[in-house]
Amino acid sequence: MNAVRHADLPARPSKVTIAIAVLVAAMGVQHLVQAIMAIRGGGDPQLLILEHLDVTIFALVAAYAMWRGKRWAPWALAVAGAGVAVLIISLGPLLNMDSVERSGLWVGAGSVAAFTALGVWYLSRTVRRGA
Repeated sequence: MNAVRHADLPARPSKVTIAIAVLVAAMGVQHLVQAIMAIRGGGDPQLLILEHLDVTIFALVAAYAMWRGKRWAPWALAVAGAGVAVLIISLGPLLNMDSVERSGLWVGAGSVAAFTALGVWYLSRTVRRGA
């Protein structure tokens, strides 16, 4: 009887999965703070504020999925990472940066994409299949 109860409980996420989830959640909160500061300050374009809010939602959903061991957690992380990469690249046109400044944005977006791909790969190998 006791073994049946334990089988019904969700498996605990690994320490690496927890670390990824915490980092992604912190990133989401940071983007929420950015959006709130931009709304109060009024200096950023509205599209950038919307991008910050999108990334907040994507990141918090991904963190939830990882924490709960959902089978769609890798996809949620991929969407969150893509959202951050797009936000980084869009800073150039939104903030009227020159071409020299924009080149660094591509490096940043590429780094985010690479780390996201690594996280997606890890999660796809470790999350529960039946969630």
